[in-house]
Amino acid sequence: MEYKEAITILKTLLEKHPLDDKEKEAVMTALGVLSWGGLYESRLKDRKSRRDKSVEW
Repeated sequence: MEYKEAITILKTLLEKHPLDDKEKEAVMTALGVLSWGGLYESRLKDRKSRRDKSVEW
């Protein structure tokens, strides 16, 4: 599952279902972790594309 898809599902869960405070905190923590994972993945892709461009003359 892609990070964006998982984030979308968790946001929908927050909107549709009544959650208590601890459950909301757990979902928000998961969203934060997934967001950082997505940023790291995009950074790796960016580095790879820059590296590939620098190899081309």
